[in-house]
Amino acid sequence: MRERTRRRVVAEAQSHRATPEELRDASKRLKEIEGELRDLPLSEEAKKGEPREQRYARLLRLRAMREEFVGDNPIVGDHPNGLVLSVVMTIASFMVCAFCAGTVIFGLQILNQTPNPSDTASAYWQAVEAGNYGQIYSTYLSSTQRVSSQQQDFITNATQADTDYGQVTAFVEQGQPVVTKQQATLVYKITRGSKVTYKCTLTLVLRGGTWYIDNTDSSFAPSLAGVPTPTPTTQPTATTSS
Repeated sequence: MRERTRRRVVAEAQSHRATPEELRDASKRLKEIEGELRDLPLSEEAKKGEPREQRYARLLRLRAMREEFVGDNPIVGDHPNGLVLSVVMTIASFMVCAFCAGTVIFGLQILNQTPNPSDTASAYWQAVEAGNYGQIYSTYLSSTQRVSSQQQDFITNATQADTDYGQVTAFVEQGQPVVTKQQATLVYKITRGSKVTYKCTLTLVLRGGTWYIDNTDSSFAPSLAGVPTPTPTTQPTATTSS
């Protein structure tokens, strides 16, 4: 009580832009008021508490005063704030749930989406066209293919095919790829140089969400597709004159 009184007096003095002298006088006056309050005798209710009968009578008076106030000051107009808030919260909750569900579904589709084997095969043939055989060996061949052939041997065979039949200049996919859960088969029409054409059937396997070439077929051996093996040119032998 004393603390509230002191704060109120100080606040009133400060709100009126009191001078330092007025603030000092207010402080003295507070001390005088505190002394007066200490000398005031306490009532029996303050010492022992309010009896139950008086407390009940006080509650009845407060209730009557509240009813009288409401009767004299009726509520004007409707207050649909609660209903509007409920509708807004319901719509917001639905939108949040829909957003979360859509995010989860989209994430699952991304995780479960199987890559297209045609994309891997197309990238493989583009690397063959460019002669990037080291990249093909390390990037596009399956582990089974890499185990069965050393990288240098693979590069040597691919380069020899370019020498014998000409480099790959075009590749066209024939029909639709045959795709199962872990394997895909794609048929291509391959052109080497300007005259040599043949079909090549690639077999791809799915490992860890990525397609790899598991069988290069006639990619670097056109003879497997029926292309005649070129006859090596006979080099003239030097003769010694007698």
